[in-house]
Amino acid sequence: MMRTIVTAALVAFGLSATPALAQNLVTNGSFESDPLAPGAYRDMLVGSSDLPGWTIIGVPGTHISQVEQGYPGNPGYSFPAQDGAQWLDLAGYSDNAADGVSQTIATAVGSTYMFSFWLGNVSGGAFGSQTLVNYSFDGGSTNFACLNTASTQTLSWLQCSQTFTATSTSAILRILNADPQSDFSSAIDNVSFVEVRGPGGAVPEPAAWGMMLGGFGIVGGAMRRRSRVAKAA
Repeated sequence: MMRTIVTAALVAFGLSATPALAQNLVTNGSFESDPLAPGAYRDMLVGSSDLPGWTIIGVPGTHISQVEQGYPGNPGYSFPAQDGAQWLDLAGYSDNAADGVSQTIATAVGSTYMFSFWLGNVSGGAFGSQTLVNYSFDGGSTNFACLNTASTQTLSWLQCSQTFTATSTSAILRILNADPQSDFSSAIDNVSFVEVRGPGGAVPEPAAWGMMLGGFGIVGGAMRRRSRVAKAA
């Protein structure tokens, strides 16, 4: 009987027996804070605090840009966000320097985390043929590269990710533009950092299990009512 209730609750709430990932620890991971007007963009200077939750890093005096997906500046091109309505262009409007963003996040020694983000590319003209970034979770001591070569005039997104086990109480996330000087497109969106395994191998408890347990009561109550009706008949 209990197995029937568990199965019914999982189906009713669209859950599987595999626990969901823990919550995203990144602040403003999809760059939706400070909403822009439709089609607008905002240049942000390296070293400024213009992007909530993030430090803008790179070449002093240069910029990155926050872009609303309706940006109309290049006829024939379109720039949909991967998540929400805004994304980040590490190349800026015209600087295209080795600029990027950084954020420090508290971690638990021995826990395993996944650092993930989406990398966007458009091709042709000043946009070149690729989007290349370097990223790290230790402040740049160990860098990984992610490359998107989608040949399209609509911003096309590719997921980049790495897992690592924390050896200290903080992680310093960094994503830096690594495109050639002639390539004026370096799009990122939907940055996440989640704990996938706790110290000693424990899987973090997802909030979804609370919903599922509530579902047990709902389904169990329905079955008890059905049993009473059957007996009365």
